[in-house]
Amino acid sequence: MTSTISSTSQEKTVPAGDYSSHFSANISNIAAEISANNYQRENFLRQRLHDKQQQQKMQAERYIYNYVNHQPDQVALHSAILGIVLALSLAAMARLWKAGSYFQLPGYIASLTAFHFLEYWITARYNPTKVTIDSFLFRNGTSYFIAHASAIVEASIEWTFFGDLKKHIILPAIGFALMVFGQTLRSVAMIHASSNFSHIIVHQKADSHQLVTTGVYSFTRHPSYLGYFWWAIGTQLFLMNPVATVGFTIILWRFFNNRIRYEEKFLTEFFGDKYIDYKKTTGTLIPFIK
Repeated sequence: MTSTISSTSQEKTVPAGDYSSHFSANISNIAAEISANNYQRENFLRQRLHDKQQQQKMQAERYIYNYVNHQPDQVALHSAILGIVLALSLAAMARLWKAGSYFQLPGYIASLTAFHFLEYWITARYNPTKVTIDSFLFRNGTSYFIAHASAIVEASIEWTFFGDLKKHIILPAIGFALMVFGQTLRSVAMIHASSNFSHIIVHQKADSHQLVTTGVYSFTRHPSYLGYFWWAIGTQLFLMNPVATVGFTIILWRFFNNRIRYEEKFLTEFFGDKYIDYKKTTGTLIPFIK
């Protein structure tokens, strides 16, 4: 019993100050480790963010270049030609206007170039997954080019032999108003439809395909067709082409009447009662096409 007490009494006691310094050292070490871990974590997150941004940038670049159909040189060439023709047409139009001559013919050509450029640009801007070199609509069929060539020939012949008949102002003014209205409506329709717009009739519904009933689609089912219909007729009134005006009206009416009937069969299959109800409440506004 005595030896045990003696042994216990010989143990050294640790001063309170040593405990305090040891505790502080541990706290400092822990804080340093936490700081180092936080620094490493921040660097890790920063690197991941940078990698993600780089990946998104690469995806965006692929997204853009994939949808120009791998033909940026052709896009640039087409755009340059359209720009040159547009500039020359506007210059000729201004000069003939000033001279009191037949300014409508270069104005018509300017309108054509603007139409084809806008078809591509709006598709590229608002519907990039579907844009191709064909979005310029230069390959719009033989009938399309025959129609516009015939309009130019008629205007040239009538101006040469019946120039006085083409000096009126009222018809060109009406035609110009229809051209502006039609082009604006068609362009806005393409913008509002966005990815749901297509230059060709779609026979199978894509998962992303939605029925657009807002914007200009709230008062006409086919605003792009309506816009083109009045734009084309307006160009012939602007040229004061009596034969082409009648011809364009008949041909375009028959074309859109058949196209709308054919297209709406698929739209009814795609959207069912929703499209049927939309069709009942919203017309085409093209004369005699319900």
